[in-house]
Amino acid sequence: EDNEEDNDEESLAENEEADEDEEEPTLAEDDEDEDNEEDEDNDEEKEDNDEESLAEDDEEESLAEDDEDEDNDEESLAEDDEDNDEEKEDNDEESLAEDDEDEDNDEESLAEDDEDNDEDEESLEENDDDEDEE
Repeated sequence: EDNEEDNDEESLAENEEADEDEEEPTLAEDDEDEDNEEDEDNDEEKEDNDEESLAEDDEEESLAEDDEDEDNDEESLAEDDEDNDEEKEDNDEESLAEDDEDEDNDEESLAEDDEDNDEDEESLEENDDDEDEE
């Protein structure tokens, strides 16, 4: 009986040890599954962060391009204003030159008129002289 009892105790101890051995791989598998799940979660979080970072970079790049476009527009408008000012100045100078030419022509015309009047006066005086002689 003692032997049987010893054998039973020994058998129970072996069974408990076998059960523990079976549980250990299960716990190790559970730990590995948990680690894998954490890795997946970390990978997903990293991917989300990367996407968010790319979106922010795209937004910053877009804003920078908008600023550059705005600067170019302002520069273009300034150049247009400068071109318009130069063209207006050129037109004003041309107009003044034309006015001077018109004035010179008017003076020349007046001088010719004066000359014609002088000739007419001379002619009238000659006619008067001729009439006086008759």
